[in-house]
Amino acid sequence: MELLVNWLIGFLIYNLIYGASTWQLYKKAGRKPGEAFIPFYNFWIGLDLIKRPKWWIILFFTPIVAPIMWWVFWVDFARSFGKRTWTDAILMIITVGLYAFYLNYVEKPDYEGPEERKGTFIAALLFAVVLATLVHTWFIQPMVVPTGSMENTIKIGDALFVDKLSYGVRVPFTPIGLPFSEFINRKAYVDKARLPYMRLPGWSDLKSNDIVVFSYPTDSVFDAIDRKDAYVKRLVGMPGDTVVFDQGDLFVNGKPFIPKKDAIVQNRYKVTTKNMFSPELLYQEYGLVYSSQFDQTDYYIMAKNGDELVYIFKGLSEAMAKDLNANPNIQVERFKSEEGEKEYGPNKENSFPLDRNWNQDFYGPYYVPKKGDQVKLDKSNIELYKRIIQTYENHDLKIEGEKILIDGKEANEYTIEQDYFFMSGDNRNQSLDSRFFGPVPEDHIIGRPVLVWANMNGMFEPAPKKFIWSRFMTSINNDNPDKKSYLVYVVIGLIAFFTWDYFRVKKKKEKEEN
Repeated sequence: MELLVNWLIGFLIYNLIYGASTWQLYKKAGRKPGEAFIPFYNFWIGLDLIKRPKWWIILFFTPIVAPIMWWVFWVDFARSFGKRTWTDAILMIITVGLYAFYLNYVEKPDYEGPEERKGTFIAALLFAVVLATLVHTWFIQPMVVPTGSMENTIKIGDALFVDKLSYGVRVPFTPIGLPFSEFINRKAYVDKARLPYMRLPGWSDLKSNDIVVFSYPTDSVFDAIDRKDAYVKRLVGMPGDTVVFDQGDLFVNGKPFIPKKDAIVQNRYKVTTKNMFSPELLYQEYGLVYSSQFDQTDYYIMAKNGDELVYIFKGLSEAMAKDLNANPNIQVERFKSEEGEKEYGPNKENSFPLDRNWNQDFYGPYYVPKKGDQVKLDKSNIELYKRIIQTYENHDLKIEGEKILIDGKEANEYTIEQDYFFMSGDNRNQSLDSRFFGPVPEDHIIGRPVLVWANMNGMFEPAPKKFIWSRFMTSINNDNPDKKSYLVYVVIGLIAFFTWDYFRVKKKKEKEEN
């Protein structure tokens, strides 16, 4: 509520500034001076003065796009009053429209109307940026997978299109910022200008087994949710479910979790062999990469026992393990963490909960909170809910001896305010997921990946193949194990389009010349 009040106050202040900087110019254009102060109507009239489409008023209040559209408006507004030099345009841009005060009170130029607009490279570039920003923010977001936590369901280097519409588009929390800042500079936004959590209606609810893209909950650099890193995992625990990892196998509500047919679950294995493996052959047969850098390799030699070598493979599918085990000179067995042995992620913050001796292979039982749950609180379970209460639901939490204080009042129970989801990677022993950072809040959900449009394998690991062409233009997250690349059809379609466009333009020019 406080955020909405602040935004309303900010809008009224801006509206007052707008009116104060334009009322005489409105009068010069034949409008009533008071119209410059009427909220929304003043912008509608302004668009009429510069002869731009009235629907642009929607873009004036669309997060991320709005700053660009206001710059366009103010430059056009000045040009409609004869101020058409580059100096005038730059002054309008760097003063964010405040140059209009000088025009309104000092120069008082006559209204000339907009000049004849011609297509220019800058105009085309600006249109492309606005269109791409709208698509990226409200419809489809591209992302590239840098880690192997979902191997081989989603591979390192896969470039994904993430559908934001199905679950409902999450309105940006930081609406004033540089477009595509996650690719350029994620710090390029106005931190003070924040919106509360809002999500537009979608047509599909999150379901168990969906592959989901979400904002990394325990990002230590950014606390603005939409500025956090985007992670992709499989949703395995719905609100109200109980999740258990027993000897590395996943159970939900007491039943084995059965992934979708197109999922390729991988686990850690110990492989004993009498002969050293060929890195080239393992890459050709299974796509497994060996590197001298320990964190970038898919396997390594753990020990040498006499004539035998003991390898640890960080992630093998069941089919890969069976294939290796078929060789009489090779022994394959699951390699698990010790039960009761505490396991941390990259740092202490990435261990959930801190007071349980749980690890990747022996985890839980953990109950996934749902909205409306009334949970009892005491010293024995506060670690399960501390991050939810403090960080995700923004309450002041203090522990004083045996007392638990929420917003300054002693509390022995708490009502959960939003749904939470338990995420796990298909590459079970190489995944930083809910076993480390805890459940993912609903307001962190971004969308679901629907298409691998490219694969840039060599950008993120020292792989012999820099591109995996069979991954280009393939659908994912659809329960269909028979993946087919549509790259050839896309290339044919693009060639056909550009050929048609070439002859269309050529024919148009010939017609104009005649």
